[in-house]
Amino acid sequence: MRKEMWRLYRHLIIGCLIILMGCYAAVEFAMFRITEAKHEQVLCVDAELSLALLATGIKRTLPESQFKWQTLEAPQSVANTTALLAQKKWQRLPNGDYQSSFGTDAGASFVGVAASESKRFHLEALLKGLLLSPLSYADKLSLLQSISCLSVEPVSSEVTGSVEGVTLTYGVHNKHGFLWKGDVGGDEYFISIDHAAPFSLTFIVVMIVAIAIVAMLALIWRELFYLDLKRKTFENLTRQIARGRSGLPKEIPDSSGTLKELAYSFDSMSSHIQRLLKVQREMINAISHELRTPIARLRFGLEVVKDEVDDSVVHTVTALEDDVEELNTLVDEVLTYGKLEEGSLALNFQETSIKQLLGSILDNNEPLLKHLQVTIDIPEPDTVVADEHHLHRALQNLILNASKYANSKIAIIFSYDEERWQLDIEDDGPGIAIEDRDKVFIPFQRLDNSRTRASGGYGLGLAIVQRIAFWHGGAVLVDASDLGGAKFSLIWSRNQHQDTLS
Repeated sequence: MRKEMWRLYRHLIIGCLIILMGCYAAVEFAMFRITEAKHEQVLCVDAELSLALLATGIKRTLPESQFKWQTLEAPQSVANTTALLAQKKWQRLPNGDYQSSFGTDAGASFVGVAASESKRFHLEALLKGLLLSPLSYADKLSLLQSISCLSVEPVSSEVTGSVEGVTLTYGVHNKHGFLWKGDVGGDEYFISIDHAAPFSLTFIVVMIVAIAIVAMLALIWRELFYLDLKRKTFENLTRQIARGRSGLPKEIPDSSGTLKELAYSFDSMSSHIQRLLKVQREMINAISHELRTPIARLRFGLEVVKDEVDDSVVHTVTALEDDVEELNTLVDEVLTYGKLEEGSLALNFQETSIKQLLGSILDNNEPLLKHLQVTIDIPEPDTVVADEHHLHRALQNLILNASKYANSKIAIIFSYDEERWQLDIEDDGPGIAIEDRDKVFIPFQRLDNSRTRASGGYGLGLAIVQRIAFWHGGAVLVDASDLGGAKFSLIWSRNQHQDTLS
Protein backbone atom coordinates (compact mmCIF):
# COMPACT_ATOMS: atom_id res chain seq x y z
CA MET A 1 0.00 0.00 0.00
CA ARG A 2 2.89 2.36 0.74
CA LYS A 3 4.19 1.78 -2.78
CA GLU A 4 0.76 2.58 -4.22
CA MET A 5 0.48 5.78 -2.19
CA TRP A 6 3.96 6.91 -3.21
CA ARG A 7 3.10 6.28 -6.86
CA LEU A 8 -0.07 8.36 -6.44
CA TYR A 9 1.85 11.22 -4.79
CA ARG A 10 4.54 11.04 -7.47
CA HIS A 11 2.00 11.32 -10.26
CA LEU A 12 0.27 14.20 -8.50
CA ILE A 13 3.58 16.06 -7.99
CA ILE A 14 4.57 15.55 -11.65
CA GLY A 15 1.10 16.63 -12.74
CA CYS A 16 1.27 19.76 -10.57
CA LEU A 17 4.66 20.68 -12.01
CA ILE A 18 3.37 20.21 -15.55
CA ILE A 19 0.30 22.33 -14.79
CA LEU A 20 2.43 25.09 -13.20
CA MET A 21 4.77 25.13 -16.19
CA GLY A 22 1.81 25.26 -18.54
CA CYS A 23 0.24 28.11 -16.56
CA TYR A 24 3.54 30.02 -16.53
CA ALA A 25 3.94 29.56 -20.28
CA ALA A 26 0.33 30.67 -20.91
CA VAL A 27 0.71 33.80 -18.76
CA GLU A 28 4.03 34.66 -20.40
CA PHE A 29 2.52 34.23 -23.85
CA ALA A 30 -0.50 36.37 -22.89
CA MET A 31 1.75 39.11 -21.48
CA PHE A 32 3.87 39.01 -24.64
CA ARG A 33 0.79 39.34 -26.86
CA ILE A 34 -0.62 42.18 -24.75
CA THR A 35 2.74 44.04 -24.83
CA GLU A 36 2.99 43.49 -28.56
CA ALA A 37 -0.59 44.76 -29.04
CA LYS A 38 0.17 47.91 -27.02
CA HIS A 39 3.35 48.48 -29.04
CA GLU A 40 1.39 48.15 -32.29
CA GLN A 41 -1.27 50.53 -30.95
CA VAL A 42 1.35 53.21 -30.20
CA LEU A 43 2.82 52.70 -33.69
CA CYS A 44 -0.69 53.14 -35.09
CA VAL A 45 -1.05 56.51 -33.28
CA ASP A 46 2.38 57.54 -34.55
CA ALA A 47 1.43 56.60 -38.13
CA GLU A 48 -1.93 58.37 -38.15
CA LEU A 49 -0.67 61.55 -36.48
CA SER A 50 2.23 61.60 -38.94
CA LEU A 51 -0.17 61.25 -41.86
CA ALA A 52 -2.31 64.13 -40.56
CA LEU A 53 0.76 66.35 -40.39
CA LEU A 54 2.19 65.33 -43.77
CA ALA A 55 -1.05 65.18 -45.75
CA THR A 56 -2.25 68.62 -44.63
CA GLY A 57 1.16 70.15 -45.33
CA ILE A 58 1.72 71.24 -41.73
CA LYS A 59 5.16 69.61 -41.87
CA ARG A 60 7.35 68.36 -44.67
CA THR A 61 9.56 66.08 -42.55
CA LEU A 62 8.91 64.29 -39.28
CA PRO A 63 12.06 63.35 -37.34
CA GLU A 64 9.80 62.75 -34.29
CA SER A 65 8.06 59.83 -36.06
CA GLN A 66 9.32 56.26 -35.92
CA PHE A 67 8.27 55.78 -39.55
CA LYS A 68 10.29 56.59 -42.64
CA TRP A 69 7.72 58.07 -45.01
CA GLN A 70 7.43 58.09 -48.76
CA THR A 71 5.10 60.87 -49.92
CA LEU A 72 3.66 60.39 -53.42
CA GLU A 73 1.15 63.24 -53.49
CA ALA A 74 1.00 66.98 -52.76
CA PRO A 75 -0.58 68.26 -49.55
CA GLN A 76 -4.29 67.49 -49.23
CA SER A 77 -7.25 69.26 -47.73
CA VAL A 78 -8.55 68.28 -44.31
CA ALA A 79 -11.45 66.41 -45.91
CA ASN A 80 -9.13 64.40 -48.16
CA THR A 81 -6.82 63.71 -45.19
CA THR A 82 -9.78 62.39 -43.20
CA ALA A 83 -10.62 60.11 -46.14
CA LEU A 84 -7.02 58.87 -46.30
CA LEU A 85 -7.08 58.04 -42.59
CA ALA A 86 -10.06 55.76 -43.27
CA GLN A 87 -8.04 53.96 -45.97
CA LYS A 88 -5.25 52.80 -43.71
CA LYS A 89 -3.58 49.42 -44.31
CA TRP A 90 -1.43 47.78 -41.65
CA GLN A 91 1.14 45.10 -42.49
CA ARG A 92 3.90 43.15 -40.76
CA LEU A 93 6.85 42.67 -43.07
CA PRO A 94 8.83 39.38 -43.24
CA ASN A 95 11.80 40.95 -41.40
CA GLY A 96 9.53 41.95 -38.52
CA ASP A 97 9.22 45.64 -39.43
CA TYR A 98 5.84 47.39 -39.59
CA GLN A 99 4.46 49.07 -42.70
CA SER A 100 1.55 51.49 -42.72
CA SER A 101 0.08 52.73 -46.00
CA PHE A 102 -2.75 55.19 -46.71
CA GLY A 103 -4.66 55.39 -49.97
CA THR A 104 -6.92 53.54 -52.34
CA ASP A 105 -6.50 49.98 -53.57
CA ALA A 106 -5.11 51.32 -56.85
CA GLY A 107 -2.14 52.85 -55.08
CA ALA A 108 -1.04 54.20 -51.71
CA SER A 109 -0.42 57.95 -51.39
CA PHE A 110 1.64 57.73 -48.21
CA VAL A 111 3.78 54.73 -47.15
CA GLY A 112 5.76 54.51 -43.93
CA VAL A 113 8.02 51.76 -42.51
CA ALA A 114 9.01 51.48 -38.82
CA ALA A 115 11.63 49.17 -37.37
CA SER A 116 10.32 46.40 -35.10
CA GLU A 117 12.77 47.37 -32.33
CA SER A 118 11.36 50.91 -32.11
CA LYS A 119 10.79 51.59 -28.42
CA ARG A 120 11.05 55.39 -27.90
CA PHE A 121 8.12 57.45 -29.16
CA HIS A 122 7.50 61.19 -29.36
CA LEU A 123 3.73 61.26 -29.47
CA GLU A 124 3.53 64.49 -27.47
CA ALA A 125 5.60 66.34 -30.11
CA LEU A 126 3.47 64.93 -32.93
CA LEU A 127 0.23 65.78 -31.13
CA LYS A 128 1.37 69.32 -30.33
CA GLY A 129 2.46 69.76 -33.93
CA LEU A 130 -1.10 69.06 -35.03
CA LEU A 131 -3.04 70.85 -32.28
CA LEU A 132 -0.88 73.97 -32.22
CA SER A 133 -0.92 74.33 -36.01
CA PRO A 134 -2.70 77.18 -37.83
CA LEU A 135 -5.65 74.88 -38.72
CA SER A 136 -9.06 75.81 -37.42
CA TYR A 137 -10.51 74.35 -34.26
CA ALA A 138 -13.12 72.39 -36.25
CA ASP A 139 -10.50 70.93 -38.62
CA LYS A 140 -8.29 69.87 -35.73
CA LEU A 141 -11.20 68.20 -33.95
CA SER A 142 -12.26 66.48 -37.19
CA LEU A 143 -8.75 65.11 -37.71
CA LEU A 144 -8.49 63.93 -34.09
CA GLN A 145 -11.80 62.12 -34.29
CA SER A 146 -10.72 60.46 -37.55
CA ILE A 147 -7.65 58.90 -35.93
CA SER A 148 -8.87 55.37 -35.02
CA CYS A 149 -6.10 54.65 -32.51
CA LEU A 150 -6.85 57.70 -30.35
CA SER A 151 -9.60 58.16 -27.77
CA VAL A 152 -10.97 61.72 -27.67
CA GLU A 153 -13.30 62.39 -24.73
CA PRO A 154 -14.74 65.71 -23.52
CA VAL A 155 -13.90 66.49 -19.88
CA SER A 156 -15.13 68.94 -17.24
CA SER A 157 -13.09 72.05 -16.47
CA GLU A 158 -13.83 71.63 -12.77
CA VAL A 159 -11.75 68.46 -12.84
CA THR A 160 -8.88 69.64 -15.01
CA GLY A 161 -8.50 73.22 -13.79
CA SER A 162 -6.81 75.82 -16.01
CA VAL A 163 -5.61 74.38 -19.32
CA GLU A 164 -3.63 76.19 -21.96
CA GLY A 165 -2.96 74.50 -25.29
CA VAL A 166 -1.86 70.82 -24.83
CA THR A 167 -1.00 69.47 -21.38
CA LEU A 168 0.29 65.98 -20.41
CA THR A 169 -1.82 64.50 -17.63
CA TYR A 170 -3.00 61.22 -16.11
CA GLY A 171 -6.43 59.67 -16.17
CA VAL A 172 -7.96 56.71 -14.39
CA HIS A 173 -5.44 53.99 -13.37
CA ASN A 174 -2.51 56.27 -14.36
CA LYS A 175 -3.62 56.22 -17.97
CA HIS A 176 -1.34 58.65 -19.88
CA GLY A 177 -3.06 61.25 -22.01
CA PHE A 178 -3.22 64.89 -23.06
CA LEU A 179 -5.67 67.68 -22.27
CA TRP A 180 -6.52 69.99 -25.14
CA LYS A 181 -8.45 73.24 -25.10
CA GLY A 182 -8.68 74.57 -28.56
CA ASP A 183 -10.62 77.85 -28.07
CA VAL A 184 -11.07 80.23 -25.19
CA GLY A 185 -14.28 79.22 -23.49
CA GLY A 186 -14.51 76.12 -25.68
CA ASP A 187 -14.68 72.43 -24.70
CA GLU A 188 -11.78 70.56 -23.23
CA TYR A 189 -10.81 67.06 -24.44
CA PHE A 190 -8.83 64.22 -22.90
CA ILE A 191 -6.79 62.57 -25.66
CA SER A 192 -5.31 59.15 -24.96
CA ILE A 193 -4.21 56.01 -26.77
CA ASP A 194 -7.11 53.59 -27.29
CA HIS A 195 -5.46 50.38 -26.06
CA ALA A 196 -7.77 47.73 -27.46
CA ALA A 197 -6.08 44.64 -26.04
CA PRO A 198 -6.69 41.37 -27.97
CA PHE A 199 -7.96 39.82 -24.75
CA SER A 200 -8.42 40.68 -21.11
CA LEU A 201 -5.53 39.75 -18.83
CA THR A 202 -7.98 39.16 -15.97
CA PHE A 203 -9.99 36.77 -18.13
CA ILE A 204 -6.81 34.96 -19.13
CA VAL A 205 -5.70 34.52 -15.51
CA VAL A 206 -9.16 33.27 -14.49
CA MET A 207 -9.23 30.82 -17.41
CA ILE A 208 -5.73 29.56 -16.63
CA VAL A 209 -6.66 29.00 -12.98
CA ALA A 210 -9.88 27.25 -14.04
CA ILE A 211 -8.01 25.04 -16.51
CA ALA A 212 -5.40 24.24 -13.86
CA ILE A 213 -8.14 23.24 -11.38
CA VAL A 214 -9.87 21.08 -14.00
CA ALA A 215 -6.57 19.46 -14.97
CA MET A 216 -5.75 18.75 -11.32
CA LEU A 217 -9.20 17.27 -10.73
CA ALA A 218 -8.86 15.18 -13.89
CA LEU A 219 -5.46 13.93 -12.72
CA ILE A 220 -6.80 13.04 -9.28
CA TRP A 221 -9.87 11.40 -10.83
CA ARG A 222 -7.63 9.36 -13.13
CA GLU A 223 -5.56 8.06 -10.24
CA LEU A 224 -8.66 7.31 -8.16
CA PHE A 225 -10.26 5.61 -11.18
CA TYR A 226 -7.28 3.27 -11.56
CA LEU A 227 -7.27 2.58 -7.83
CA ASP A 228 -10.98 1.77 -7.98
CA LEU A 229 -10.36 -0.44 -11.03
CA LYS A 230 -7.71 -2.34 -9.09
CA ARG A 231 -10.09 -2.64 -6.13
CA LYS A 232 -12.81 -4.09 -8.37
CA THR A 233 -10.32 -6.46 -9.97
CA PHE A 234 -9.13 -7.61 -6.57
CA GLU A 235 -12.73 -8.09 -5.40
CA ASN A 236 -13.44 -10.13 -8.52
CA LEU A 237 -10.37 -12.27 -7.91
CA THR A 238 -11.34 -12.89 -4.29
CA ARG A 239 -14.87 -13.87 -5.40
CA GLN A 240 -13.43 -16.29 -7.93
CA ILE A 241 -11.15 -17.77 -5.28
CA ALA A 242 -14.10 -18.00 -2.86
CA ARG A 243 -16.05 -19.91 -5.53
CA GLY A 244 -13.25 -22.41 -5.78
CA ARG A 245 -11.36 -21.20 -8.83
CA SER A 246 -7.71 -22.09 -8.82
CA GLY A 247 -5.19 -20.08 -10.77
CA LEU A 248 -5.18 -16.37 -11.54
CA PRO A 249 -5.65 -14.67 -14.92
CA LYS A 250 -2.47 -13.79 -16.76
CA GLU A 251 -3.18 -10.05 -16.93
CA ILE A 252 -3.52 -8.37 -13.54
CA PRO A 253 -3.46 -4.54 -13.22
CA ASP A 254 -0.42 -3.21 -11.38
CA SER A 255 1.50 -6.43 -11.95
CA SER A 256 4.48 -5.14 -9.99
CA GLY A 257 2.53 -3.78 -7.04
CA THR A 258 0.84 -4.97 -3.89
CA LEU A 259 -2.30 -6.16 -5.67
CA LYS A 260 -0.58 -9.01 -7.48
CA GLU A 261 1.31 -10.10 -4.37
CA LEU A 262 -1.89 -10.18 -2.31
CA ALA A 263 -3.83 -11.89 -5.09
CA TYR A 264 -1.18 -14.59 -5.46
CA SER A 265 -1.13 -15.09 -1.69
CA PHE A 266 -4.90 -15.66 -1.75
CA ASP A 267 -4.55 -17.94 -4.75
CA SER A 268 -1.85 -19.98 -3.05
CA MET A 269 -3.96 -20.28 0.07
CA SER A 270 -7.01 -21.24 -2.01
CA SER A 271 -5.05 -23.90 -3.90
CA HIS A 272 -3.76 -25.36 -0.65
CA ILE A 273 -7.27 -25.47 0.84
CA GLN A 274 -8.60 -27.10 -2.32
CA ARG A 275 -5.93 -29.78 -2.14
CA LEU A 276 -6.81 -30.49 1.48
CA LEU A 277 -10.52 -30.65 0.69
CA LYS A 278 -9.88 -32.91 -2.27
CA VAL A 279 -7.85 -35.29 -0.13
CA GLN A 280 -10.59 -35.21 2.52
CA ARG A 281 -13.37 -35.92 -0.01
CA GLU A 282 -11.38 -38.71 -1.62
CA MET A 283 -10.73 -40.28 1.77
CA ILE A 284 -14.38 -40.04 2.86
CA ASN A 285 -15.62 -41.46 -0.46
CA ALA A 286 -13.06 -44.26 -0.32
CA ILE A 287 -14.04 -45.17 3.26
CA SER A 288 -17.74 -44.99 2.36
CA HIS A 289 -17.28 -47.31 -0.62
CA GLU A 290 -15.14 -49.70 1.39
CA LEU A 291 -17.80 -49.86 4.12
CA ARG A 292 -20.39 -51.21 1.71
CA THR A 293 -18.71 -54.63 1.53
CA PRO A 294 -18.57 -55.32 5.31
CA ILE A 295 -22.09 -53.89 5.69
CA ALA A 296 -23.37 -56.32 3.04
CA ARG A 297 -21.60 -59.18 4.84
CA LEU A 298 -23.11 -58.17 8.15
CA ARG A 299 -26.58 -58.00 6.63
CA PHE A 300 -26.18 -61.45 5.06
CA GLY A 301 -24.72 -62.91 8.26
CA LEU A 302 -27.58 -61.51 10.38
CA GLU A 303 -30.12 -63.06 8.00
CA VAL A 304 -28.43 -66.44 8.39
CA VAL A 305 -28.19 -66.11 12.18
CA LYS A 306 -31.83 -65.01 12.38
CA ASP A 307 -32.96 -68.30 10.82
CA GLU A 308 -30.84 -70.45 13.15
CA VAL A 309 -31.48 -68.90 16.57
CA ASP A 310 -34.50 -69.48 18.79
CA ASP A 311 -37.23 -66.90 19.26
CA SER A 312 -35.70 -65.43 22.43
CA VAL A 313 -32.86 -63.71 20.51
CA VAL A 314 -34.75 -62.85 17.31
CA HIS A 315 -35.59 -59.39 18.70
CA THR A 316 -31.89 -58.70 19.31
CA VAL A 317 -30.95 -59.80 15.80
CA THR A 318 -33.70 -57.57 14.35
CA ALA A 319 -32.30 -54.57 16.29
CA LEU A 320 -28.85 -55.35 14.89
CA GLU A 321 -30.31 -55.44 11.36
CA ASP A 322 -31.80 -52.02 11.95
CA ASP A 323 -28.43 -50.71 13.05
CA VAL A 324 -26.79 -52.14 9.93
CA GLU A 325 -29.49 -50.56 7.74
CA GLU A 326 -28.93 -47.23 9.51
CA LEU A 327 -25.21 -47.54 8.86
CA ASN A 328 -25.92 -48.27 5.19
CA THR A 329 -28.18 -45.18 5.02
CA LEU A 330 -25.41 -43.07 6.53
CA VAL A 331 -22.98 -44.31 3.86
CA ASP A 332 -25.50 -43.37 1.16
CA GLU A 333 -25.90 -39.89 2.68
CA VAL A 334 -22.14 -39.36 2.79
CA LEU A 335 -21.73 -40.46 -0.83
CA THR A 336 -24.62 -38.24 -1.94
CA TYR A 337 -23.20 -35.21 -0.15
CA GLY A 338 -19.76 -35.95 -1.64
CA LYS A 339 -21.18 -35.93 -5.16
CA LEU A 340 -23.02 -32.66 -4.52
CA GLU A 341 -19.90 -31.10 -3.05
CA GLU A 342 -17.78 -31.91 -6.09
CA GLY A 343 -17.70 -29.66 -9.14
CA SER A 344 -18.57 -32.38 -11.67
CA LEU A 345 -22.24 -33.00 -10.87
CA ALA A 346 -24.43 -33.13 -14.00
CA LEU A 347 -28.10 -32.28 -13.43
CA ASN A 348 -30.94 -33.14 -15.78
CA PHE A 349 -33.18 -30.06 -15.83
CA GLN A 350 -36.72 -30.61 -17.05
CA GLU A 351 -40.24 -29.35 -16.43
CA THR A 352 -41.65 -30.89 -13.27
CA SER A 353 -44.99 -30.62 -11.48
CA ILE A 354 -44.57 -29.52 -7.87
CA LYS A 355 -47.99 -30.90 -6.95
CA GLN A 356 -47.17 -34.41 -8.25
CA LEU A 357 -43.69 -34.29 -6.67
CA LEU A 358 -45.07 -33.40 -3.23
CA GLY A 359 -47.83 -35.98 -3.59
CA SER A 360 -45.27 -38.69 -4.22
CA ILE A 361 -43.19 -37.62 -1.18
CA LEU A 362 -46.22 -37.55 1.14
CA ASP A 363 -47.43 -40.96 -0.06
CA ASN A 364 -44.02 -42.61 0.37
CA ASN A 365 -43.58 -41.19 3.89
CA GLU A 366 -47.19 -41.58 5.06
CA PRO A 367 -46.26 -43.63 8.19
CA LEU A 368 -43.98 -40.83 9.40
CA LEU A 369 -46.53 -38.07 8.71
CA LYS A 370 -49.82 -39.73 9.70
CA HIS A 371 -49.85 -38.09 13.14
CA LEU A 372 -49.48 -34.58 11.63
CA GLN A 373 -51.83 -32.23 9.81
CA VAL A 374 -50.13 -31.37 6.50
CA THR A 375 -51.58 -28.42 4.53
CA ILE A 376 -50.48 -27.66 0.96
CA ASP A 377 -50.91 -24.36 -0.87
CA ILE A 378 -49.86 -24.67 -4.52
CA PRO A 379 -51.23 -22.08 -6.97
CA GLU A 380 -51.44 -22.75 -10.70
CA PRO A 381 -49.32 -23.13 -12.73
CA ASP A 382 -47.25 -25.50 -10.61
CA THR A 383 -44.70 -26.43 -13.28
CA VAL A 384 -41.05 -25.66 -12.50
CA VAL A 385 -37.71 -26.34 -14.20
CA ALA A 386 -35.45 -28.48 -12.04
CA ASP A 387 -33.65 -31.79 -11.72
CA GLU A 388 -36.55 -33.95 -10.57
CA HIS A 389 -34.48 -36.50 -8.70
CA HIS A 390 -32.48 -34.01 -6.65
CA LEU A 391 -35.44 -31.68 -6.08
CA HIS A 392 -37.39 -34.70 -4.78
CA ARG A 393 -34.52 -35.46 -2.44
CA ALA A 394 -34.30 -31.87 -1.16
CA LEU A 395 -38.06 -31.53 -0.51
CA GLN A 396 -38.19 -34.91 1.16
CA ASN A 397 -35.35 -33.95 3.50
CA LEU A 398 -37.07 -30.66 4.40
CA ILE A 399 -40.47 -32.32 5.01
CA LEU A 400 -38.98 -35.14 7.10
CA ASN A 401 -36.91 -32.62 9.06
CA ALA A 402 -40.10 -30.67 9.81
CA SER A 403 -41.94 -33.85 10.79
CA LYS A 404 -39.31 -34.63 13.48
CA TYR A 405 -39.92 -31.40 15.38
CA ALA A 406 -43.52 -30.45 14.49
CA ASN A 407 -46.10 -30.81 17.25
CA SER A 408 -49.17 -31.19 15.06
CA LYS A 409 -48.93 -29.10 11.87
CA ILE A 410 -46.81 -28.78 8.76
CA ALA A 411 -47.52 -26.20 6.03
CA ILE A 412 -46.12 -26.39 2.49
CA ILE A 413 -46.49 -23.19 0.41
CA PHE A 414 -45.40 -22.73 -3.20
CA SER A 415 -44.90 -19.25 -4.73
CA TYR A 416 -43.13 -17.71 -7.71
CA ASP A 417 -42.37 -14.48 -9.55
CA GLU A 418 -40.63 -13.57 -12.81
CA GLU A 419 -37.16 -14.49 -11.51
CA ARG A 420 -37.52 -17.39 -9.07
CA TRP A 421 -39.54 -20.25 -7.60
CA GLN A 422 -39.92 -20.71 -3.86
CA LEU A 423 -41.15 -23.53 -1.61
CA ASP A 424 -41.72 -22.85 2.11
CA ILE A 425 -41.94 -25.75 4.61
CA GLU A 426 -43.17 -24.59 8.02
CA ASP A 427 -43.85 -26.40 11.29
CA ASP A 428 -45.25 -25.57 14.70
CA GLY A 429 -42.31 -27.01 16.64
CA PRO A 430 -39.82 -25.28 18.96
CA GLY A 431 -38.17 -23.35 16.11
CA ILE A 432 -34.50 -22.44 15.69
CA ALA A 433 -32.71 -19.62 17.50
CA ILE A 434 -31.37 -16.84 15.29
CA GLU A 435 -27.75 -17.50 16.29
CA ASP A 436 -28.11 -21.20 15.34
CA ARG A 437 -29.74 -20.82 11.92
CA ASP A 438 -26.47 -20.95 9.99
CA LYS A 439 -25.25 -24.00 11.90
CA VAL A 440 -28.05 -26.31 10.70
CA PHE A 441 -26.43 -26.55 7.25
CA ILE A 442 -23.03 -27.69 8.59
CA PRO A 443 -22.51 -31.44 7.94
CA PHE A 444 -22.81 -33.62 11.06
CA GLN A 445 -23.75 -30.56 13.12
CA ARG A 446 -26.46 -30.93 15.77
CA LEU A 447 -27.90 -28.05 17.74
CA ASP A 448 -28.83 -30.20 20.73
CA ASN A 449 -26.38 -32.90 21.77
CA SER A 450 -29.01 -34.52 23.98
CA ARG A 451 -31.05 -35.60 20.96
CA THR A 452 -30.72 -39.23 19.94
CA ARG A 453 -29.71 -40.22 16.48
CA ALA A 454 -33.27 -41.33 15.81
CA SER A 455 -34.61 -37.82 16.32
CA GLY A 456 -31.60 -35.78 15.39
CA GLY A 457 -30.52 -37.69 12.26
CA TYR A 458 -26.96 -37.65 10.96
CA GLY A 459 -26.65 -33.91 10.37
CA LEU A 460 -26.39 -34.35 6.59
CA GLY A 461 -29.99 -33.85 5.45
CA LEU A 462 -30.02 -30.03 5.46
CA ALA A 463 -26.44 -29.88 4.15
CA ILE A 464 -27.58 -31.96 1.15
CA VAL A 465 -30.55 -29.60 0.64
CA GLN A 466 -28.23 -26.62 0.63
CA ARG A 467 -25.96 -28.18 -2.01
CA ILE A 468 -28.94 -29.11 -4.22
CA ALA A 469 -30.19 -25.51 -3.98
CA PHE A 470 -26.72 -24.28 -4.93
CA TRP A 471 -26.63 -26.46 -8.06
CA HIS A 472 -30.04 -25.07 -9.00
CA GLY A 473 -28.74 -21.49 -8.76
CA GLY A 474 -30.56 -20.80 -5.50
CA ALA A 475 -30.31 -21.05 -1.72
CA VAL A 476 -32.02 -22.27 1.44
CA LEU A 477 -33.13 -19.71 4.02
CA VAL A 478 -34.23 -20.24 7.61
CA ASP A 479 -36.73 -18.01 9.36
CA ALA A 480 -39.44 -18.08 12.01
CA SER A 481 -42.79 -19.56 10.98
CA ASP A 482 -46.22 -18.08 11.58
CA LEU A 483 -47.12 -21.48 13.03
CA GLY A 484 -44.63 -20.91 15.83
CA GLY A 485 -41.78 -23.13 14.66
CA ALA A 486 -39.21 -22.93 11.89
CA LYS A 487 -39.68 -22.07 8.21
CA PHE A 488 -37.27 -23.40 5.58
CA SER A 489 -37.46 -21.67 2.20
CA LEU A 490 -36.02 -23.44 -0.84
CA ILE A 491 -35.46 -20.82 -3.57
CA TRP A 492 -34.03 -21.36 -7.04
CA SER A 493 -33.71 -19.31 -10.22
CA ARG A 494 -36.12 -19.48 -13.16
CA ASN A 495 -33.56 -18.14 -15.63
CA GLN A 496 -30.22 -19.70 -14.81
CA HIS A 497 -30.93 -23.05 -16.48
CA GLN A 498 -33.52 -22.09 -19.11
CA ASP A 499 -31.03 -22.72 -21.94
CA THR A 500 -30.65 -26.36 -20.91
CA LEU A 501 -34.21 -27.13 -22.02
CA SER A 502 -34.55 -28.52 -25.52
